[in-house]
Amino acid sequence: MRSISYLHKMILFGILLSTLPILLAGIAAILYSMNQTELHRMQTNKQLLLHMQTSVEHKLNTISYMLDQATRSPITLQSLSATLPGTLTTANQLQSEFQHMRSWEPLMDITLVNEAQDWLVDHAGLYLNTDFPLALPMRDLLSKTLTSGWQLIPSSVFKHNAQDFPSGCNYHIVLGRSISHMNAPADSALIGGIPACSLHHSIVSESVDMDMSASELIIVNREQRILVHPDPMYIGQPLSAVNMEDIESKMDMSELLSPNASAASKEYHEVRIADTEYSLTFTKTPLKGWTYILITPMNVLSQEYVEIGLYTLSVGVILLLLSILFVWLGSRRLHVPIRNLLSQLGITDRVLLNQKLRQSFFPSQDEFEQIKTHITQLSASRSQMEYKLNQYVLQTRTQYMINMLQGKCPPGMLYQNLIELGYSDHLIQWQQMAVLTLQTDLASQTKYDHHDLDLLLFAVKNIVEESIDKDRQLLPIIVEQTVVTVIGSIKLDNSVFSNELYEITELLHNRVSEVLNLQLNIRFSQPYSSFSEIHLAYIEALKLLQQQTIPGANVKQNEEASIYSSLWTQPYPESLEYRLMQSIQSADEAKASVLLQQLLQRVSHMEWTEEEYQVALTRLLMHILQMMQESGIRLGQISSGHSPMINELLALQTAADIEQWFIYRIIRPVIGIFRERQYTQHQQISERMIAIIHQEYDTDLTLEECACRLHYNASYLSTVFSKETGYAFSEYLSQYRFKMARKWLDETELTIKDIAARLRYNNPQNFIRSFRKWEGITPGQYRERREKPLRSSMK
Repeated sequence: MRSISYLHKMILFGILLSTLPILLAGIAAILYSMNQTELHRMQTNKQLLLHMQTSVEHKLNTISYMLDQATRSPITLQSLSATLPGTLTTANQLQSEFQHMRSWEPLMDITLVNEAQDWLVDHAGLYLNTDFPLALPMRDLLSKTLTSGWQLIPSSVFKHNAQDFPSGCNYHIVLGRSISHMNAPADSALIGGIPACSLHHSIVSESVDMDMSASELIIVNREQRILVHPDPMYIGQPLSAVNMEDIESKMDMSELLSPNASAASKEYHEVRIADTEYSLTFTKTPLKGWTYILITPMNVLSQEYVEIGLYTLSVGVILLLLSILFVWLGSRRLHVPIRNLLSQLGITDRVLLNQKLRQSFFPSQDEFEQIKTHITQLSASRSQMEYKLNQYVLQTRTQYMINMLQGKCPPGMLYQNLIELGYSDHLIQWQQMAVLTLQTDLASQTKYDHHDLDLLLFAVKNIVEESIDKDRQLLPIIVEQTVVTVIGSIKLDNSVFSNELYEITELLHNRVSEVLNLQLNIRFSQPYSSFSEIHLAYIEALKLLQQQTIPGANVKQNEEASIYSSLWTQPYPESLEYRLMQSIQSADEAKASVLLQQLLQRVSHMEWTEEEYQVALTRLLMHILQMMQESGIRLGQISSGHSPMINELLALQTAADIEQWFIYRIIRPVIGIFRERQYTQHQQISERMIAIIHQEYDTDLTLEECACRLHYNASYLSTVFSKETGYAFSEYLSQYRFKMARKWLDETELTIKDIAARLRYNNPQNFIRSFRKWEGITPGQYRERREKPLRSSMK
């Protein structure tokens, strides 16, 4: 399978990298635009609904205003107080006034009714009851309009002549005004109304300029009877007859718009009417109790969404094409350094063509894989070369070290050769140097034989090289079954340098013993101040090594080096002894046993004579006895009936016996005395603290106050009290306070508030909660439970 070139990978990655942001930005733009369009539509619907509401209420207010003016008109009052012939005389004046009122609202119908004289007048003329029977229930209408305002009544009320009403418009929205005048009859009124269907047509036609011609208006009164509807057949019917179903809640809008419905606070709904979806916006007028509902088909919004999506898609395609062009040009530009690097590595177009011809037999590689292959080959070649050079340098250093130790290096070329081998810092910093020789001791063990000698010498050489810093030694070498190295120091003091040499020998002995389980013979020469004297130091170290010595690293130099022998003296482990004394005084037997074992091991490994060893043991015994005396422990408390301790100690032969003697004869009895003292002291302290609690439980008692009285540390008192009683100080104090609370609830008539105050509770509720936590019931329930048996026994 042919591999895709890196150039093509860059182009594909760039296309994907540019496509994803464009795609996400397009989706985000569409969603944001749809959301903003929907919000804009909702705001527009609210504005349109407010406009329609204002227009409707303006028409109705105009009618109400004209009715109010007509009731106070002198012509109206004169016509009601006149006799029938006088009424006939003023009928023309009333008709003229009504015609003038209709000029403000052409569709308005106005009727003046005189129920006492059985006649009425409208804009068309005068009608007697004998000619036109009064079909209007005057009293009911007036009572409703005066109390509830506008009413929806059949249009037949105004059909007392051959008036033409719009087709299907069977209802009027009317308002009545009674006329109260001293000369007018009591049953006289003015009735004004407008066809219900005319409101919708006029309001919607006025809203065409707002680009909402597709929206429809529905008005219902407080009884949810439809006052205005696009379809006149629904006027007068209840809102439930429209079958508007809320898509979200699946409920009828008549239920959601009822006064008691909680969903009525949501002013925007999506509804379904006869399988058609609409967006619904409504508002309620508190004065009339009417509800104005505006519905808009959802396909209008869907069309706007499609337009937004097409526009966003076109912009995204243009941006995508531009990004592809820029990716192609940019990738070609970025690929130039890679082509130059391939050319530097000898991978030309001709070589690439030959690789393509062989791709059926070998897997093809992209540019970076080819570069990686060549760099790997170069790295391998470099590693091989560095290895060979390091081997050469190592061999050169080894041979030069042999020549220098044997004195074969010309003095004039010595320093120059050392600088060339990388020892220039050593030449500058070292003030004195010595030769260190090491030989393995195979005679002291049976794990290795002489066939393993070469490997052991090589391992020891590596340990020496790793254990000593490079700035303190020259390259260790193996010469005639001996590991030899040169140790240098920047110090001029011979004693300091000798001490460093002994530390190095001790370190090498421990490392070889730990890693190889092998003993070493280690010798070093006296310090010399010049590299030209290294061969003399080597001869001296070999002579010391050939002398009869004790196997191991604890080596003594000859008499010529006796001035350094005092440096071998190792100090007595006073820190371990001090920690041992502290553990005995604290009655920690386990820790004391461990520290004793460590101290005895440290003493046994020191290069001391038998007398010095006995002095160290005697010193330990005397210090323990001195600590006992200072602590007030008499010797007779642990040695009654025994022989003198010093004689017992000096009679012991092995380290194990000495350790057991110290533990069972000295340390354990002394720890027992200290432990008994601690128990007695702790018991006394806890008893005094308990007494303080029992006496002062009703005060603001704290652990710090007890510590101040008893002259102890607060943390120490807390540890002692919890150890002796098993409770913390605060827990014991709380328990005793609740014990007293139960006693007071049982034996006294104290109120819960008083008990809480005595027990230092700032709030009785806190006391009740704490009591319930301890007892499982409240203090009142506890007292009631205790009083029930008493009342029953009294009965």
